[in-house]
Amino acid sequence: MKKLCALCLTFFMVIFIIPNQSYGATDDVYLPDSTGVQLKWEYKETPPKRPYPKLLNAVNYESKWKMDNSLLFNLALDQNGILYTTDSDDTLHAVYPNGKQKWSIRLNMGFDHSVIYFKLGQDGTIYAYSSDILAQPRLTSICALSPDGEVKWKLPPSAIYSQFNNNFAGDSEGNFVYFSNEGLVSRNAKGEINWINKNITTTDPAKYLESLFQLFQSTLYIDSKGNIYVDTANGEIISLDSTGTERWRSQPQSYLDRFTRFYPFFSESGFLYMLTIDGLHALNANDGSTVEFSSPPDFSDIRSSGMPMDGKDGFYIQNQGQIQKIDYKGNLKWAYFPRATEKYSIGQMDSLVTDDKGNVYFHTGVGNIISLNGEGKEIFVFLRNAFWHIITDMVVGKNGNIYSSNMDIGLIAFGKKQIQVYLDNLALPLPVAPIMDGSTVLVPFRSLFESLGLGVGWDPVSKTITGTKEGLTIQMNIGSKNALVNGQVKQLPLAPKITSNSAYVPLRFVGEALDKNLSWDSKSSSVNIDSK
Repeated sequence: MKKLCALCLTFFMVIFIIPNQSYGATDDVYLPDSTGVQLKWEYKETPPKRPYPKLLNAVNYESKWKMDNSLLFNLALDQNGILYTTDSDDTLHAVYPNGKQKWSIRLNMGFDHSVIYFKLGQDGTIYAYSSDILAQPRLTSICALSPDGEVKWKLPPSAIYSQFNNNFAGDSEGNFVYFSNEGLVSRNAKGEINWINKNITTTDPAKYLESLFQLFQSTLYIDSKGNIYVDTANGEIISLDSTGTERWRSQPQSYLDRFTRFYPFFSESGFLYMLTIDGLHALNANDGSTVEFSSPPDFSDIRSSGMPMDGKDGFYIQNQGQIQKIDYKGNLKWAYFPRATEKYSIGQMDSLVTDDKGNVYFHTGVGNIISLNGEGKEIFVFLRNAFWHIITDMVVGKNGNIYSSNMDIGLIAFGKKQIQVYLDNLALPLPVAPIMDGSTVLVPFRSLFESLGLGVGWDPVSKTITGTKEGLTIQMNIGSKNALVNGQVKQLPLAPKITSNSAYVPLRFVGEALDKNLSWDSKSSSVNIDSK
């Protein structure tokens, strides 16, 4: 029954999306099927069953791991790289980026027929919420959990109006804000009410369809300073401080209407950026005044906001069933048309993600996952091509891995065909990829030493590498298989070497010198260093 309710909810979302017109591949924009491999995964697909999924550009990408689960909702990534998702059994899962389960907890939200979604707060708190989709008025319950999976507080079904992800927001102090029958409410890390602003209201959920549409449009965001931003029906932006006091109210923004949601990006310099098909818009986050662009804006500041862009001067947006790149004035640079097998939507504004190289990632209505480079050409494609509209979510990790919750299949991870290193199941930040030489993994020494708490020393004349911490000194020389550990000579499996201006050292030797356990996963081509 719960799965049926979820499918009904999916259908509700689909009817607001105009199916895409199909276009054939006419040039080198699309990766040919010949570049791919079939992923012979067994799963219970909603009939009619389709051919096995296919991974294109398999020369450069591979499937890293898969967590089987027939129906997942929502997918998010926290600042440490932990993945969170919920399933049809009311269970919230926390998964490390290498696919290891961190924890899972089954939640009782007080409803017989509901689906649990969640919102991540800036402090790492997970706010799980659920609404009784068969009741009128719809009632919502909320459960706050720590990053370790412990329940911090819980609100039973009550007069909570918020029902969608953009109706909730959590700040870095553990305060949680949402719409209620009394107005906008803030609760602290203990679940106690901080304040209620009765001037910020939304429609009574008893007015079912009117309420549902307005809540879908009503958006709520918090910046890194704890300031709150909401929009109004006439396109005004209202900002409140962390005490619930109004800071400013902008003029109506002509580019916001019932079809264009308020979706801000907050930059380091204090600007609130928004992107529409007309181009880039900005408000001063301090006073709500409009920022005019008489010349090209500061693109580095815009990049700091996380807006989907190519890393230079182009911005990615979904428009008219296409993924487009535009300049800050809204001029079209190129458009990516959907593949011929796409029957439903192709990307949404809040589902476009870019990496540090300016590639854009998105998922489609038939469960496909696609990445384009800055020229609009496919560089990665996971072809699901499901018959029905598929519940899909997608995020990109700092390690470059692509994670997706894909209906019927489960939680899946893809990544570059290269060795990946994890420390306590979290991605180790490496400036360049590790090297596999025979059976030995070599990694850049500086990043490894610093991550393991070693002081770093480098003598460019003798090409000597030194790592020190209390009670331990490791010394290695480029080109030599002899190393010193606290003055004692140790034999290395391979000599450290310099490649592409980076000095590489044997990973296992350094880990074991620090008394760490290392485990190799051949399926995902990854190493985990266990420091516990």
